[in-house]
Amino acid sequence: MFELSPVTQRVRQMREKYRGTMPKVCTARLKIVTDFYQTHPEVTGILKRAMVFREIAEKTPVLISEGEVVVGSMASTYRGSALFPENDIVWMKEDLEAGKLLDRKLDPYIIDGEDLEYILSVIPYWEKNSLSALTDAYIPRGYEDLVGNQVTVYNGRRICTAPVGHFCTNYDKAVRVGFGAVRDEARAKMTALEGKLTGKSIERYNFYRSVVVVCEGMITLARRYAAEAARQAAQCPDPARRSELERMADSLEHIMEHPARSFYEALQVIFLYQIGLCLHNNMHGISFGRVDQYVGDFCQRDIDSGVLTRDQAQELFDLFVLKVAEMNKIWHAGTTLTVSGYTVGQLMTLGGVKKDGSDATNAVTYMMLQSACRLVLHDPPMSLRIHKGTPADLWEAALETTKKCGGVPTFENDDIIVPALMDRGMSLESARNYCLIGCVEPGGTGNEWPACGGSGGEAYWNMPMAVLHAINDGHNPLPDRYGNIRESRTGAHTGYLYEMDTFDDVLKAVEMQYRYFLEWQMSMVNMFEMVAREHMAQPLVSCMMDGCMDKGADVMMGGAEYNSCGVPGVGIGNAVDCLAVIKYLCFDKKLCSTRRLYDAVMSDWAGPYEELRQYILNEIPHYGNADDYCDQWAKWLLDLFADIVTGFENVRGCKFAPGLYPVATNVLWGMLSPATPDGRKAHQPLSDGISAVQQLDRNGPTAVFHSVCRIPQRRFSNGTLLNMKFHPSALANEAGQTKLRALMETYFQMGGMELQINVVSGETLRAAQESPEEYKDLVVRVAGFSAYFVELFKNCQDDLIRRTELEL
Repeated sequence: MFELSPVTQRVRQMREKYRGTMPKVCTARLKIVTDFYQTHPEVTGILKRAMVFREIAEKTPVLISEGEVVVGSMASTYRGSALFPENDIVWMKEDLEAGKLLDRKLDPYIIDGEDLEYILSVIPYWEKNSLSALTDAYIPRGYEDLVGNQVTVYNGRRICTAPVGHFCTNYDKAVRVGFGAVRDEARAKMTALEGKLTGKSIERYNFYRSVVVVCEGMITLARRYAAEAARQAAQCPDPARRSELERMADSLEHIMEHPARSFYEALQVIFLYQIGLCLHNNMHGISFGRVDQYVGDFCQRDIDSGVLTRDQAQELFDLFVLKVAEMNKIWHAGTTLTVSGYTVGQLMTLGGVKKDGSDATNAVTYMMLQSACRLVLHDPPMSLRIHKGTPADLWEAALETTKKCGGVPTFENDDIIVPALMDRGMSLESARNYCLIGCVEPGGTGNEWPACGGSGGEAYWNMPMAVLHAINDGHNPLPDRYGNIRESRTGAHTGYLYEMDTFDDVLKAVEMQYRYFLEWQMSMVNMFEMVAREHMAQPLVSCMMDGCMDKGADVMMGGAEYNSCGVPGVGIGNAVDCLAVIKYLCFDKKLCSTRRLYDAVMSDWAGPYEELRQYILNEIPHYGNADDYCDQWAKWLLDLFADIVTGFENVRGCKFAPGLYPVATNVLWGMLSPATPDGRKAHQPLSDGISAVQQLDRNGPTAVFHSVCRIPQRRFSNGTLLNMKFHPSALANEAGQTKLRALMETYFQMGGMELQINVVSGETLRAAQESPEEYKDLVVRVAGFSAYFVELFKNCQDDLIRRTELEL
């Protein structure tokens, strides 16, 4: 029986502080970076990025709040948000001048007047020197023809507000080896190269030189925290807190340079390294990986030796998780439509198997679920790896947690993901050691640079919109942002639906548009990476990433042991239903001419076409109901998608990897998309993940499984996402929970890769919309992330309510 341990007073107070504090913009990092860039124009490349980090480590505010044990901060205030001008900061100008940051509905931020004025004063400099500005100069000919297509994300300039992220470096090495040993190794390699700098060895020398700089930076940062802990200890009147601060100072002086000696030190190394990574990078989907595997043996040793009780260890992990939850990043107002709730995707993985294939469950695995279930936090997200030997107790704990903390954890199928990663080149041992990154993307733990979701801007690719281009001669029928009809073609020339004599003609047009848009999407990713590798090297990531020290190369240059790059598709259910509707109505049953269907779609199903729309929604087979008439087109369409994506090479020499997950871009893409042939009206949300269109999966969960397993999910090594919503009554007793586990195991045996569950009724969600204060701690799984329901965009809330409510 999974029983929740008590929450200590300190943890309760920390959680209340977290939930009661509005995030605030902090300009400390902005000032440090701006000053360095302006005063050191002579330094370039990887050495510049290393020196920038050292400058941050030496000058960033050191903050230890009352009662904290695990320490580290990205800002000068609690829940402060750092700024990353090297990528882009111009997007803030309009909101700042209009005073919208505090008043905006989604993710508001406090900002002091002095900070506001400073930001505005440096925007002219960064307008010319940010990565977005530098990338604009490299945009290839033909790109402008794509603007406004609403298929690819590259629909304008200044595309680099989130240039790197979605990776997991080797935290385990940081814990067990330390930055001092890596620094010394880099120095030795530099010595061996000195006087022999020919060809590529010059690049290797500069790489090792940069590693030395960032390792010293991490050690400096830890020692600055040690000094602050010692300072506070000297002034602390409470003997217990003074003793605690003294122990913290001792540990902080030791760690980072040397290996961790205890459970507390291991957690502190992981968190402080995370702080360093996020301060160095544009904090974005930087995932922790297999936390229980990094620290499980430290925890057990401390418990067995009497250093800690199990309750004390749980409190430490609670405090660690609350520090992660505290971290946040300010997004553009438009971006909050897809990732609202102050989420940044710092995903943790638990469970699964060890490198030898044996079960990896340990005491910390359960502590992670205890923290999620008791603290009811939407961040950090967690993913549980499931395999045939997953203990029954862990199943029970995970299902109890997901009931109470919407969609935390997600469930990931080792039996599909391990071979999928081997298909893209990993060894069996490396594949068994995978973690989940960002949202649901499988990747190497400390040995892969995956750039999941694409680079520059995530690649969330609008599948039904590409189908619409196929039947509209490559045109987007919606007006542009100024209300003007688009004159130019934004896709390939494929003709109009009413000019197509056979369904094969339709399929050929779809294939042509998919190839056209996907190849442009991946070309733009490559173009971005080409520019970013010159200006956004990642020595702090690379110093611990497997492969980089051996090759003497940064992750951006392909230095990691493994490389991949993801391209996820969005709106699968709509795209599949579009094909089925066209075939059924126009070619098989001949109930409607291609001209009539085309006119209905272009009119947004207005007037006389509403009757046809209702027929489509209620009488025609739909994906998600175990009907092969529809489901065959899921396999056809997604094989096509995977063939094109895996056939394209990334600038680092790896093949692109296809994925099927939306974050919440299904809602945003829907807002920007016109009507589609499946009966969807303009601006309605697209289907999420690999799920059916909302409320059109009518035959229960097993039928959904049959449909989604027509998708060759093993080919989608960048990850798939299946959302399911159950009424709480379905899991009200032990029998319901047993049925749910059996259902999930069946799905995984059928070839499903990932499953995430909301246990909440539509009535509860509607009540939360009406009385948000009464439901402020209601966590739901949106798609690629969880969030407090009341902090979501209204359209996103409505999308969650519209999802089919399943019974067991």
